[in-house]
Amino acid sequence: MKRQECAVRRRQKAASAAWSSMRAPILLRTAHCALLAVFVNTASAQQRIDRRIALSPDASIRVVNLVGSIKVIGWDKDSLVVTGILPPGAGKFFYFGGGGRGAKLGVDVPEGPLANERSDLAVYVPAKAKLWIKAATADIEISDFRGGLDLYSVSGSIRVQADPEQVNAESMDGTVEIRGKTSFARVKTASGNITLGGFADEISATTVSGVIAVEDEGFQRARFESVTGDIRFSGTITRGGSLNIESHSGNVDVAVPASTEAEFQVNNFQGTIKNGLTSQQARPVRERGGRELSFVTGLGGADVSIRNFKGSVVLRKQ
Repeated sequence: MKRQECAVRRRQKAASAAWSSMRAPILLRTAHCALLAVFVNTASAQQRIDRRIALSPDASIRVVNLVGSIKVIGWDKDSLVVTGILPPGAGKFFYFGGGGRGAKLGVDVPEGPLANERSDLAVYVPAKAKLWIKAATADIEISDFRGGLDLYSVSGSIRVQADPEQVNAESMDGTVEIRGKTSFARVKTASGNITLGGFADEISATTVSGVIAVEDEGFQRARFESVTGDIRFSGTITRGGSLNIESHSGNVDVAVPASTEAEFQVNNFQGTIKNGLTSQQARPVRERGGRELSFVTGLGGADVSIRNFKGSVVLRKQ
């Protein structure tokens, strides 16, 4: 009896060992198949975008991409081309249509944990078209473009390196940089910094706490305003042009060539005024308090008005 029990136990141990040796490769094959399935599903979920339609040279184009980037390149072709790859979770390229005088395209952002996946689009448009772009965190970049621009973003950056006919750019927290030649430019931010360079017949920039930096900008009429952000201007003032700068508590720094011909009017209620352009110094204003500075360089001809409440004002030569 004992011999029979021992034999049974030996057979059970042998069967268990055989099962263990078979189970390991089965588990490996199962894991491999599961991983392959995930890879296939992921690859199939990606969207490769390559769409194009014919358009008029002055067509109106609307673009919506909330997360990721939008890179727009102007070209001398009567067509709209969009390329890019949307990873899983980035949403769907859910509309693209139009033709002739108008077109629109956009990415639908899904809800859920993958809603922040980037959608990076490259958009080729007729160089003289009218372009409207909306983004949330997506960065917007424009180059080689000569038409009209309306650009909106919440926290994404906006960068224009082109000569648009006109440009309107707004961002809450993102930076805005515009370099080139335009007839009209209007820029607004809340906390985002603004950088301007080039030439504009008329230009305005407004911010709450961001820095406005104007570098080598030429203009006929310019207006820069801030609440707490600094304003730094370094450029030429065209004879017959006007420059208006206002701030509540941000510092104002203006650097112009020694050959500038303009009439300067500076008022500051609590802050200081430092004049490095002439020997004229600010004087106190008894009627309303604060200090003011008035002087003319050269033969005059341009109007420069600077107002501040608490921040400092510095005038200096380039």
